[in-house]
Amino acid sequence: MDIRSFLIKKKSDEDNASAVLEPHTSTSVSAQNDSIAQKRNFKIEWLKQYRWLVYSRHLKGGLCKHCVVFRPVVKRGLLGAFIVSEFTKYKDFHFHAKKHMQSEWHRDSVSQSTDFLKIMSNKEKSVIDQLNTAQHSQIEQNRKKLVPILSSIIFCATHDLAIRGKLSCSGNFHDLLKFRVESGDSVLSEHLSTCHSKAKYTSHRIQNELILLSGNVLCDQIVREVNSSLSFSLLADETSDIAGIEQLSIGVRYVDSSKTIREEFIGFSALQTLDAVGIATSILTSVEKYGLDMNKLVGLGFDGCSVMAGKENGVQKIICDKYSKATFFHCASHRLNLVVNDLNAVTEIQNTVGVIKEVINFFRESVLRRKLATNIPLLCDTRWSAKYKSIRIFAENFINIKSVLEKLSHNNDSDFKVNTTTRTKAHQLSCATSTSQFIISLNIISKYSAQLEPVTNKLQGKSIDLYSVQNHIQDLLTIFNNNREQSDIVFNDIFNNSIFMAEKIGAEIKIPRITSKQKNRSNYETDSAEHYYRLSIFIPYLDSLISSLSRRFSSTNKIAFSISLLHPTNIKKYTINDFKEKIKLISDHYEIENMIEESNIWYQYWIDKNLIDSQCDEISFVDLLAHCEYYPAIFQILNIFISLPPTTCTIERSFSTLRRVKTWLRSTTGEDRLNGLCVKIYDMSIADIQKAADHRLRISAVDHL
Repeated sequence: MDIRSFLIKKKSDEDNASAVLEPHTSTSVSAQNDSIAQKRNFKIEWLKQYRWLVYSRHLKGGLCKHCVVFRPVVKRGLLGAFIVSEFTKYKDFHFHAKKHMQSEWHRDSVSQSTDFLKIMSNKEKSVIDQLNTAQHSQIEQNRKKLVPILSSIIFCATHDLAIRGKLSCSGNFHDLLKFRVESGDSVLSEHLSTCHSKAKYTSHRIQNELILLSGNVLCDQIVREVNSSLSFSLLADETSDIAGIEQLSIGVRYVDSSKTIREEFIGFSALQTLDAVGIATSILTSVEKYGLDMNKLVGLGFDGCSVMAGKENGVQKIICDKYSKATFFHCASHRLNLVVNDLNAVTEIQNTVGVIKEVINFFRESVLRRKLATNIPLLCDTRWSAKYKSIRIFAENFINIKSVLEKLSHNNDSDFKVNTTTRTKAHQLSCATSTSQFIISLNIISKYSAQLEPVTNKLQGKSIDLYSVQNHIQDLLTIFNNNREQSDIVFNDIFNNSIFMAEKIGAEIKIPRITSKQKNRSNYETDSAEHYYRLSIFIPYLDSLISSLSRRFSSTNKIAFSISLLHPTNIKKYTINDFKEKIKLISDHYEIENMIEESNIWYQYWIDKNLIDSQCDEISFVDLLAHCEYYPAIFQILNIFISLPPTTCTIERSFSTLRRVKTWLRSTTGEDRLNGLCVKIYDMSIADIQKAADHRLRISAVDHL
């Protein structure tokens, strides 16, 4: 073989070895032409010269990538090479390639592929979007028009202003719109002046719809946070509104992504029946409507009535049977209130509380009499803090109150003449507040009301957990037991204060008459007034208080309360074996993976720290979450414990909102509007308002005003 033949063969082998599939490779491809015996070479230069060209190894020929992907529509003639069939006539390649490039088919395909790449890279809108540019522009303008209307509605709602007046076209809402126009709101001004009379979006139906959408926006945010948390608890309580409709208030308690305890109200549900089945059905229907993930339900917070808390057929039993991980907890604030009510078993205390109520009502029912004495809050049985505050303020101002009663009973005040009824009532109350039993009992209950008041206020906080509640109650029991053991010393201070108070009002602390067959009151044989009242009032009062606290705050729900063992204070109280037994019960109930092994490491972690008791007490369960970076199972069980509901105070607060929103003048407010107003729409940001406006536009079929 000569040199020339060798070089030709080598070049042909290199070209065959460098065959290509894609347009940007640097190899040459050999192709076989079936109609021509001799071989023709596919040149790499063709791929660089014609950017639309690709080579198919399977078909063994050239194709146009634009025309294959975006096949042109045939108007006349037949689609040929480079499109539906591979091109293999390499001898005349340039002639046919240029002819293909000049064809209308190729130009249309290249245009379509270019537009497709621009759209996919977000450099240009699609053809449909370009055709609808005017409609999108109109939608954006309409959204801007809805924002001032919606923000005006929210302003009226959050400031307790009636939206409409005597007529639907008058009232605070329409006046506020006029004020905005006068203040220079050009968007609203243009809308109201150019829109159709039936497309102003200011009617009462649109108002209700916008209020509902605003409430839904916030409710959806809460539900998303709850569903993204590890666990949550349901809170519920019922009350009647001004129209006599029983409203069930529903809320949730959970730990959010920032490790903060949250308690949120999510809505009211009108009750059709007041039995356990009806209430449970209403709760389950509502949470399904809101979209809560009930597989994460771990706690139920209700009051202690038999319908809600019944162990056999109560609401909590019905829900717990369906969701086995859920545990019922009686509201701690309700229980503490029942403890105070249990003290009425002591007759002298019951009579004293009754007299205090009568005196307060006597002064508050008249504007003139109210000016004569200190403005004392009503002694309300349902408003827990107000009860203790009322007794405390009454005791602090008792001497002044007694002086005013004396003046009114004798009508010695020349500037204030009283009628016979007032004088008689004042005389009766003056006599009732002058007795030794009343003065002693007043000083006793005022002392312990002052101690219970901060605990009650603490229980109403959202950040409190079951462990903190139990610690507060144990602290109270410790104080009360110490007072019981040292009753002579503690009561001596109370008795001396009572003597001082009696001297100021001209009364005397003395023992009542003692008979041999007394049945209706204490009949202790003693010559000391201090000893008598300590035995007859003070000790029975303390015994009743201690007994009621111990009974009503006993550790029910053993498994749930066992989670508190993970606190460093409790870890030091148990051996490793006892600790493992408790953790085993928790792991079996909540079905948490690797709980037992991680708890053993957790136990040793805190034992090795050797913290003193004061350091352990300062650590809350929320603080423990920061130590769970390498303990996912511990983190999950701590979230469950923090999510368990100690009180239902958040739901109780929604009742105050209900009474403020649904008044006599708005007694026919519908459920949708009521829920939208009672959800905290004053927390809405500008983005939330725009989102609600966007929802309203999507409801319309054509998205225009």
